[in-house]
Amino acid sequence: MAGVPVKCGTIVSFCFVLYAVYFRKNDLGDVRLSPVKDHLLYLESENKVGEGKLQPKVALGYGACHDLFVNATSLLDHKELKGNPEHFNEISNKEEFLKSFAYFFKHGAAAERFVSNGKLYDELIEQALKLPDSRWAIGGNAPLMAKRFYIEGWKVLFAAKMSKNLRKYIPKDIEIVGGEENEEVKDDIHMILEYKTDETFGTLKAPRANRYIVHNDENNPLLSSLEKFDEHLPGFGPNLLVISGLQMMDNYPFKIGDGKDLRAERLDLVKKQILSQPLSTLTHFEMASYVDLELLKHLTTKILPFVDSVGMNEQELTNLYSVLEYGEVSVVADSNPRVATALDQMRKTFLLIRRQNELYESKRKLTRIHVHTLAYQAIMTVKNSNWKRTEAAAAKASLTAHRYVCNSQDIALDKCKLLLDDSFSTTTDNDNTSRVFFEPTKPVSCWDEEINGEYVDICVAPVLICTEAQLTAGAGDNISAAGLVLQVEK
Repeated sequence: MAGVPVKCGTIVSFCFVLYAVYFRKNDLGDVRLSPVKDHLLYLESENKVGEGKLQPKVALGYGACHDLFVNATSLLDHKELKGNPEHFNEISNKEEFLKSFAYFFKHGAAAERFVSNGKLYDELIEQALKLPDSRWAIGGNAPLMAKRFYIEGWKVLFAAKMSKNLRKYIPKDIEIVGGEENEEVKDDIHMILEYKTDETFGTLKAPRANRYIVHNDENNPLLSSLEKFDEHLPGFGPNLLVISGLQMMDNYPFKIGDGKDLRAERLDLVKKQILSQPLSTLTHFEMASYVDLELLKHLTTKILPFVDSVGMNEQELTNLYSVLEYGEVSVVADSNPRVATALDQMRKTFLLIRRQNELYESKRKLTRIHVHTLAYQAIMTVKNSNWKRTEAAAAKASLTAHRYVCNSQDIALDKCKLLLDDSFSTTTDNDNTSRVFFEPTKPVSCWDEEINGEYVDICVAPVLICTEAQLTAGAGDNISAAGLVLQVEK
């Protein structure tokens, strides 16, 4: 892969899995699909997870829920939408719900919002259950990532308070901690409003398949499984600790009494939990859709300075960079950003978090960023860090993106497309002369850079986009976990 190193300062490794935007066709379709698929599968087959004494162990927190999947445009009537689409930090009535959904629908952007009106939420759930194609599944970042790690051969511990009914969705070999024995638990319900590419809502058309999530959680925002998780971590001895589900705190009405901020106190306990782990245990923070600026600022001071790795999609990357650089929330971003744009934001975000490492005198330094978009997977790792096999990890994440969204282990070329051009620029800098040429027979492109005195590896790989999407919610969790699967070795 020919690429000119970009002088940025610290050296990290980036791995991107890319989709092709302009694709060459013959009578059979895009001629690049077959060689791309073959090489991605080759990289996956040549890189295995350790077994026996070499089996890696992962511990994940926090929370779980029941996901209720519905077709968004079947549940909602566009005729009830009065006025223009609009963004709201939380949903308090039906008008705000419709405007908020429409806002993200027209951008094809994923979003998650807290519904403060319990009566409205119960009514929506009741309506959704009447739809013939509504279905239940387990939800939450931690359990979905836990299942992916388990499928890929890891030993798994995860923290959540769950009912016996919800536990049935989890493989028996996964250890669940968080509640008391025989404790009666009422599961939180998240409603997942899914839509497909080009689906319409009145005059609006979705530019890509995605989902809009609403919840009225009572259990997950409090991270109620945290203390039990703490008790089990020393005995489990994980190689990797994953922090996720903190977006459940977003705009949740925490009661602040006696001048105390309960949310800040709970996040301080998360920080303490991370710091209690030996430096040999790698830590990963999974970003999500956040709009509460106060919570985001807490994350930049209590969580991000103390983790080794961060995973996110293109919307979350833009938001995280905006908060770190400008102290502002970015509600929506380009749903299919150029590779150069994402790379630039990753570099800047890396430097900003590294500054936080120094400011808070953290013994850990950020050494990995994984960004997944519709068109590509991007993994950046610092050279000589504890993260291994970045090229293979990008390929694994790409394959998982297709398999999960198509809901099939088989990769059928007639259900694939690429959104990656024949070449791409590595930065948007005006004086940049570096271009990477996409080679179908070696699709994961990797190169070295220097970022502020640190050397990093950058890899970019194409995703075989599933053209017949079956699942959207949970894709990011599965992709992020798959990206980590091959990067941790005992």
